[in-house]
Amino acid sequence: MASVGNGYIATTVSSDTQYIGGVYNGRSSIDPSHRARIPATLAITAPAANVTATALDLERGIYYRRSEITLTNGNIQKIEQRWYAHRLYRHLLVHELIVDATGCTMDSQLQLVSTPGANSTDLRLEVVEENSEYQVYVGTTLQPEEPNSDLVEVAYVTSLVPEKVEVPMLRVSTYFFITATATSIDDLPSTPEDTAKLEWNKARNISSDLMIQHVAEWSKVWSSRITVADNLPLAQAINSSLYYILSSIRDDWDYGVSPGGLASNGYNGHMFWDQETWMYPTFAAFYPSIGEGMLRYRFNRIKGAQAKAASYDKGYSGTMYPWESAFTGEEVCPTSAPTGQLEQHISGDIAFAIQQLYRLSGDKHWLKTQGFPMLQGIATFWASRVAVQGDQYVIDGVIPPDEYAVNVNNSVYTNVVAKISLEAAKRAGQVLGESTPQHWDDIAAKLKIPFDDKLQVHPEFDGYHGQLIKQADVILLGYPLMYPMSTTIRKNDLVYYSARTDIANGPAMTFGMSAVAWLELGEPDQAKEEFTRSYANIQEPFNVWTETPKGGTVNFITGAGGFLQGLWAGYAGIRILEDRLTLSPHLPDKVTHLSLEGFYYLGNSLRIEFTEQDLTVSLITSSGATRLALTTSNGVKPLSETPVTVPRGTASIHIL
Repeated sequence: MASVGNGYIATTVSSDTQYIGGVYNGRSSIDPSHRARIPATLAITAPAANVTATALDLERGIYYRRSEITLTNGNIQKIEQRWYAHRLYRHLLVHELIVDATGCTMDSQLQLVSTPGANSTDLRLEVVEENSEYQVYVGTTLQPEEPNSDLVEVAYVTSLVPEKVEVPMLRVSTYFFITATATSIDDLPSTPEDTAKLEWNKARNISSDLMIQHVAEWSKVWSSRITVADNLPLAQAINSSLYYILSSIRDDWDYGVSPGGLASNGYNGHMFWDQETWMYPTFAAFYPSIGEGMLRYRFNRIKGAQAKAASYDKGYSGTMYPWESAFTGEEVCPTSAPTGQLEQHISGDIAFAIQQLYRLSGDKHWLKTQGFPMLQGIATFWASRVAVQGDQYVIDGVIPPDEYAVNVNNSVYTNVVAKISLEAAKRAGQVLGESTPQHWDDIAAKLKIPFDDKLQVHPEFDGYHGQLIKQADVILLGYPLMYPMSTTIRKNDLVYYSARTDIANGPAMTFGMSAVAWLELGEPDQAKEEFTRSYANIQEPFNVWTETPKGGTVNFITGAGGFLQGLWAGYAGIRILEDRLTLSPHLPDKVTHLSLEGFYYLGNSLRIEFTEQDLTVSLITSSGATRLALTTSNGVKPLSETPVTVPRGTASIHIL
């Protein structure tokens, strides 16, 4: 079923549940901490009506249900219901009921039913006020994530849903049902209860304008997007993928984005590497304030990551981010899973994300105040984590991205992201004039990167002998990590591991990365099959993602993130380098035109578009501080709002 959300609050339409980002109940890894269920407030139906159509308007962020009732005199009454989580006023969920009785010659009554479901087992909620218009609920979570953390107070004011409404004949009547929610983790000048009341009353007073303002705000969001011409199913897949991620995160609410999105408790609503590796790259490029917010979620939880590092018997130093993170930033992976202790590459994934954000933004203030402190902590962790083995450094006892491999030594992916972390910290220090320990250089240079000279492939880990793997692992060295290797080895890795990947049970992201690799190698026919697979897990009618072809977590927006990268990193061929963007554009199958609208680079918003013949680049907006140029085989051309068109081919965008 479709969901509506605004990054603060979300619900699956017609379900008995809604969730607020950052509100969890349960003790760390034991219970474990999970999203706190709030009973649905706007699960409203008209049981006597016959549903004629449902639709999810991605552009407007509104779910519609249309139905009809035949009155006793034979007149037909038309009903439209609209659900949305207000994009501008984040505290609001809104349901609009529009009854068209213009063709009716008698007054009538419309029966309504609200189904909030069972009482929450995560919140101790009480009705503290009720009048003819609304009810006020206030309560707290039952168990904090850590013994020293606070319970979260939740308050919401919700319109009373009557058993029936009076419908006058010969007119269109609109009824508004509003829920306003606030919590103790909001940065608010008053109590959650007072804030919820204030927001509800404000909304009631402008009820007729709520949808207009909501749609206008979504219009601003959609100013950055990916568009394709002449392939409607692909266009719908792109738009729905962006919509479901955008519905789960916003730039003024730094509580991360989880694999199942904000409208579900999939994976307990925790943050994994899914955020930085799969969803973040698209948002860092197209929605930089949201991308920065994803990393701010990590920055605000450095203490939890430091506590995790110190919790090991060997007492690691620095910042070791947890495999699963929720409110406090301490490890909340269920104790039954070994990943919480052993899947450690996530710290390197975050370091790589920091490096890429700085390359895209060039923001030295951000680098100094947030990026570099995180990089320092992560590099310190890796320096304490490695062990000396002969003339090399090694990392033993880990789980790589291929989670079928448990407690292995020298995962090539883990070691490469550790190396990148150390190098990124040093480079950031150089940019800021800050020194970094000399032994970080030695570790980065001598860290073991497994390689099989006979097969000319990177073994997934020491002792790997070709067994089945869960998902993309070694092939991620080429993209996103851009680890240096020849095209021959890149292709060898791709062919070798494609034959050993669990296609039937693994998540969809693998196929997007395979498509990126084949395009990088200049083999679009091979890429076509993999790219098509990368969005095969979208389920009609509302393009809801499932984790695997057989099901798994719903709505699995991690898969959406991998798919979206297949477009801009795969078909547009964009790589984010230290001093430039490089492009190598190809068109997807049955697409005549592909456009990246609002790709942000060094304070400039770019439009990058191409056809079979041409590549066109222009500035949508510019900060004015950094002038850019496009370089191709035809020379260097300054970029401005006037489009620059060249024959389609490899190109780069850089400072003029």
